[in-house]
Amino acid sequence: MKRVEAISIDFLKNNSAGILIRVIETKGSAPRGVDAFMLVDSEMSIGTVGGGRLEWEAIKKARELILCSNRVRHVEKFQLGPELGQCCGGVVTLSFEWLTNNIRSQMLEKLQKFNIIKPTVLIFGAGHVGTALIEQLKLLPLNYRIIDSRPDILLTDVHYDRYKITPIPEAEIREAPTGSAFVIVTHDHALDFLLVKEALLRDDSTYVGMIGSKTKKAQLIKLLKKHGITSLKPLVTPLGSSISKKKFADKRPESIAALTIAEILLAFQSKQKVF
Repeated sequence: MKRVEAISIDFLKNNSAGILIRVIETKGSAPRGVDAFMLVDSEMSIGTVGGGRLEWEAIKKARELILCSNRVRHVEKFQLGPELGQCCGGVVTLSFEWLTNNIRSQMLEKLQKFNIIKPTVLIFGAGHVGTALIEQLKLLPLNYRIIDSRPDILLTDVHYDRYKITPIPEAEIREAPTGSAFVIVTHDHALDFLLVKEALLRDDSTYVGMIGSKTKKAQLIKLLKKHGITSLKPLVTPLGSSISKKKFADKRPESIAALTIAEILLAFQSKQKVF
């Protein structure tokens, strides 16, 4: 499955007539922020400016403009009230611009840069939780990889290019980009502890999550103290515990993965890595 940004790049490289729709101003409650965008031609649309009737009207307007010979930039305000079948109550201002060669080049540069600077998530352990995380992460604008130390593990799914087998997984933590998130769900407690220690030794980790129990957490804390590590920020263990106020009984891999991803997104947001 191609991500939105990859489809957008393909769209921009195509020379068919199209319109760039951007959110340029919002007042009050609005479904998307400034700089959210869509690409529209006579057959397809990519991206979103908020969904619902607002987006339907925006696409309709863009296709009307495609048929016009006048290629002047168009700006229009949309009141998000009953007339649009929406109850946000805010106002969204959209701009409609023809996809000139100059705009295509600017957008391609922006999207390609976005692919480089997306926050990184490294998952250690290609077991049930690790693969559930991969399945859900593929829908998000994040750079992600899954790392395992077992040479005989079978990696046959569609995300094969996202896997790395290495006998020294801790080296991946040392070489990870600044502000990365680390999810540690390996088959071995001792390896989990080693990887947590490496992630905490970095002073720039956005998130460090480890699968486990209260007992495992207590053992980890003792080990870390022996190595002189007293600050546990930004460690979360068990996974999902930072956002689940009640004890979460559903321990299926897919449910653990969903909670973990929510924690990661909140952690990136707290460091202002909004994407």
